Amino acid sequence: MKKQIKFQCMIQCSSACCGGATIITLKELDRFYKIFPITLGFRKLHPFNDFHKAYIEDFAIKYKSFYIIGDFIAGNRLRKRCRMLKEALCSLHNKNKPLQCSVVPFSVTFPENLQDIVIVERKKGAFRTCKGFDDNAPSVWNGEFTDPILKENFYELRQNLVFQRNIVERLFFKCENSPFFRKFITEEQGFFEIPIISDFIDEVCNIAQVDKFEFVKMQRSLFVKELTVGGVKNSLFIEALNVLDGVKN
Repeated sequence: MKKQIKFQCMIQCSSACCGGATIITLKELDRFYKIFPITLGFRKLHPFNDFHKAYIEDFAIKYKSFYIIGDFIAGNRLRKRCRMLKEALCSLHNKNKPLQCSVVPFSVTFPENLQDIVIVERKKGAFRTCKGFDDNAPSVWNGEFTDPILKENFYELRQNLVFQRNIVERLFFKCENSPFFRKFITEEQGFFEIPIISDFIDEVCNIAQVDKFEFVKMQRSLFVKELTVGGVKNSLFIEALNVLDGVKN
């Protein structure tokens, strides 16, 4: 029998999970494109076993011997804290927050019955000081999710990844000749981040049901605002601004 996981997010915590950027999905883009600069990120995933491999095949990109997860990244990874934190409180808390944030500390890239593996690994890293793991917190997992809202958000997020897999995969292969792509492929882990390629902005906006002119305008404004953090210019955001400047109305 698997050991239960007790967890309750500490409202005024934000120390472990609220970094400068989070993950959103294409189906959430209409809610967040006016408040976050949005890019694309790709990360490698090494399946734990055959069951895990079968679980991710619906939404992961298969490239040679690798499985790769493609995400829409909302925010600025140069920031230490999310721009939507107000005095350590999430201003998007509850139903307004991204699905990714609503399933913390769990991971949709692992099946429901393997979430104990996720927690063990996360407690070795950023979540080692997380105050949400407490013996007095409610049990949220015991081989499966026991919190119905958490379970609903988890599977909605997974379905969103399945939904966007086709366009994210095409964006990924569009970068195949990039030196950053080749570096990413040769590394054991690694992370590869790019702007949304101009050829795909029409399609992204159509799928997300947002006005392209409004999207480009808001994203340009956000990239300019977030361009410099701590005296350091974000080269990715410079590239994103160049992409947006080339988009035809």
